[in-house]
Amino acid sequence: MQPQDTAGRHSRLEWLSDGLLAVLPPLVGWLIGLAGELGGEKMSIQIVLACTQSVALMWSRRFPLTVLSVVVVLELVLALLKVPVLVAPLVAASRLGAWGRGDRRVIGVVAVLVLLLTGLPITLLAIGDPIRVVAVYGAITVLFVGFWMVGRVDGRQRDRILELQARQRLLEVERAAVERRAAERERALLARELHDILNHSVTTMVVDAEAGADTRDDMEETLRRVARTGRVSLGELRRLLGVLREPSGHDPLAPPPRLDQLDALVAATPPGGPQVVLNRSGEVRPVDASIELAAYRVVQEALTNVAKHAGPVETWVRLDYTPEWLRVRVTNPVQGGSGTIGNGAGVGLIGMRERVELLGGSVWAGHDGGVFEVCATLPLRSRS
Repeated sequence: MQPQDTAGRHSRLEWLSDGLLAVLPPLVGWLIGLAGELGGEKMSIQIVLACTQSVALMWSRRFPLTVLSVVVVLELVLALLKVPVLVAPLVAASRLGAWGRGDRRVIGVVAVLVLLLTGLPITLLAIGDPIRVVAVYGAITVLFVGFWMVGRVDGRQRDRILELQARQRLLEVERAAVERRAAERERALLARELHDILNHSVTTMVVDAEAGADTRDDMEETLRRVARTGRVSLGELRRLLGVLREPSGHDPLAPPPRLDQLDALVAATPPGGPQVVLNRSGEVRPVDASIELAAYRVVQEALTNVAKHAGPVETWVRLDYTPEWLRVRVTNPVQGGSGTIGNGAGVGLIGMRERVELLGGSVWAGHDGGVFEVCATLPLRSRS
C-alpha cells in the first residue's frame, strides 16, 4: 500500500470516528426521553439541543476549547430543563485533551471544574439531598477528568507518531545522501582503476611498437600484439564514464588486482576470521581487466562483511564462468530469520552495487534459509 493510500485511509477513519462521536448526544437524548416518558415538547427541545451539541462537536479538532464551552453551556440549559444528556461534555473533554494546545487544554478543564464546584451548593440548596447531590457531582467530575486524560494520552501518542514520522523522513534523506556519497566515491575509485588499466595497456602498446621498430624482428607478431592490446583498451575505454579527481594515497604504479589473486586473498585471512573455501567452475579464462577487478572487489568486500558481522564461520566463494556471464557467489551461515537486503543497505554494499552496475551487471544480497549470500553477475567477454 502506498503512503498516500495509507494517509487517505487514516483520514477517512478519523472522520468516521468524529461522526460516530457526534451522533451520540441526540441518540442518548432520544433514549433518555423514551425511558423517562418525557412530554413531546420537552423531548423535542432536548433533541434539538443535543443535535446542536453534535454540530459543535464536528469542529472539536480545530476549536476544542470553544466547542467545550458551547456544549457545556447547552448542557446547563438541558440541566435547567431537567433533561441532561451529559455525553457531549465528556466527548468534548476527550477532544480537548487530544487536540488542545498549550494552556488551553488546562484552562478548559479548570473552567469546567470551577463551574461544577460553583453549581454544587446551588444544587444542594435546591434539592436538599446532600449525599445524592455530592455523589452525582463526584461522578460527573471523575468522568470529565477521566475522558480528558484519555484524550490527552491519545494526543501524546499522535504527537509521538508524528515525531517518529518526521524523524523517519529525515533519516531517509540522510540515508539517500550517504548512498549518493558512497556512489560518488565508488565512481571515483572505478574511474581511477580504469585509468590505471588503460595506462598499462597503452604503455604496453608503446613498448611493443618501439621494440618492434628497433629490432625489426617478427613485425607481424608485434603488430598483432599491439592490435590485441588496443582492442582491450578500447573496450575498457567504453566503460569509462568520466575521470574524477584522484583520491590521495593512490599508487599509480600498483597494478590492479585480478581474479587469479583470490587464492592469495583467501590465504591472507587471519586465523580468527572466516574459514574460506574457494571454488571455480566453468571455463576459467582471462577476461577484461575491469570485470576481473570488479569481481575481485565483490569478493573482498563480502569477506570483509563476513569477518565483521559473522566471525569465524565457514564461508564459500564460488566463481561460475559461463559463455556470457561471470557469477560470483559468497555465502556464509547466519543467525536469525530470513529477509532480503536486495539493493544493499550498507555503504560497502552500495559501492559494490554501483561498481557492478556501471559495468552492466547486477548484485543481490540477502538471507536465504539461514544463509547470507552475496551474488554478483557480470557480463563476460573473453580476451582475444
